Amino acid sequence: MPEEPRDLVPSEQLELPQAPDLESLLPIAPVGDLTTAETGRLQQFQTALVQLGQAAGGALVCPGNQIGVPDERRCPYAAKCELLKVLKAPQGELCPIEREVILARFHGWSKMIEADPKNLREDQRAVISELVWIDVQEQRCTNILSRGEAALLTQISVKDSNPETGEWISWERIVHSNTVLLESLHTRRRMIMKEWMLTPEQRFKAAKAMGKLGSGDDIGKKLSARADKLRDLDVDTIDAEYIDVPTRK
Repeated sequence: MPEEPRDLVPSEQLELPQAPDLESLLPIAPVGDLTTAETGRLQQFQTALVQLGQAAGGALVCPGNQIGVPDERRCPYAAKCELLKVLKAPQGELCPIEREVILARFHGWSKMIEADPKNLREDQRAVISELVWIDVQEQRCTNILSRGEAALLTQISVKDSNPETGEWISWERIVHSNTVLLESLHTRRRMIMKEWMLTPEQRFKAAKAMGKLGSGDDIGKKLSARADKLRDLDVDTIDAEYIDVPTRK
């Protein structure tokens, strides 16, 4: 015989361990007594890292006036930096040039994805920060390639040299490493823009799929409308007599 249904007995509720407070996971290093100005600068840097992400962390620290430093080891902006020309480069401080680039590009990309830079979702912050960091690297590469021998977009690769004198025995010219890096940066930017549907092609497809195109935005619609107008035209038939014109011999 089938068993009679039994009342369900509530099982004991298992108590899950409480998640630890995130503030307690990382130790706080003692920083000593800081002045008001020093505390403000520390908080400013911390906020920049949180809000701007890797773009703020990768900002160039000014190496100073670099007197006597070989050209290939100088700052990427050395050939054009006005502060360096007048020997007033702020050594150890954030590069004024890259600061402006980072802020301008961060606002620009935020506007591109129609987001408020002060109130970003984490996915928006991640993609904007990466795009800004690509822009910063692009600026460095192009400025390096704009001066001296690097402007040839090639560099010498030494194959063999004299171990005693260091004199080159064999060498060849190859594509400059910054040129290769530029191509990589451009490819990465295009990939991100395609993923976020920021290219003109992707934005057109999205607008078309959502039916937001106007009558003049779609080429197919424009040609179709023009053909309809031609068909609707009332063309009067003109009767004319044809006369044979003798050809010259």
